[in-house]
Amino acid sequence: MRDPELELEAELEDLMTVLAESDLESEAEVFAPSVTTASGGPIFEVACAGCAAGQCVACPDGLCAACPVHGGGCRAVLRQAVIEAIKLARNAADKVDAAISVEPGKRGKDAKETARLFQFFFCHDPSLVIPWAGGPSGVTVAHRLRAVAGELDGGRRILFECRTDAGCNAFTIVGVHSTIFLCPPFWAEIPLRGLPNVDRRAGTIIHEMLHNLYDVNDFLTGANPTPRRFDAHCYEAFVLRVNGFGADPFDVQACGQRACDMRI
Repeated sequence: MRDPELELEAELEDLMTVLAESDLESEAEVFAPSVTTASGGPIFEVACAGCAAGQCVACPDGLCAACPVHGGGCRAVLRQAVIEAIKLARNAADKVDAAISVEPGKRGKDAKETARLFQFFFCHDPSLVIPWAGGPSGVTVAHRLRAVAGELDGGRRILFECRTDAGCNAFTIVGVHSTIFLCPPFWAEIPLRGLPNVDRRAGTIIHEMLHNLYDVNDFLTGANPTPRRFDAHCYEAFVLRVNGFGADPFDVQACGQRACDMRI
């Protein structure tokens, strides 16, 4: 029986390969992640009202909110979060690679913990071979995380736009692949156990970049809810936990709403 979720994920991976080999120079082509791009440091702009001089750009749609950081220092706070996101994503990818580089029974303490967390969030061992991908599941997850790090680390220019939308940390818009919209909770100082706010913000940025690069989604309902390995909540929680931090309980809960049905 054909599995539409597996076919969709395979089609998206094929699309990424085609786009990565193209020579397009419009906004559309930056959808392809440049994993091997030499690091030049983060390249981004902040669009908001009321920021300090030289800290932001004009709002492109007239819907920007005021910079919520005291003194208008949104850019400085955001840069710190982006740099942390790069580090977290790369470190998580390295840990996954280490876990699948040896047989499960020969893993050391760190590799065992990585595999345990991978199993918890994605429902299977990272060494599980995915037929359509031609290799272990962990390879694809690590590739996606390195793509996120590469794009944040100078692979593309990203626009972060402050919004007033309540009830979310951030969001993206389908088809707009280089913009992340930041809501008030993103900037807030939220006391979560084992999770400094800079890392909470970094996890949110990784989450949204996965939307931008792969259209990874987080649908919670419907006849075919998003499988865990294609859900941004699961990635965000996994990255934070494998780096030794706590995770936002909302992400853990959202990820856990999906059954471990092996639709990967």
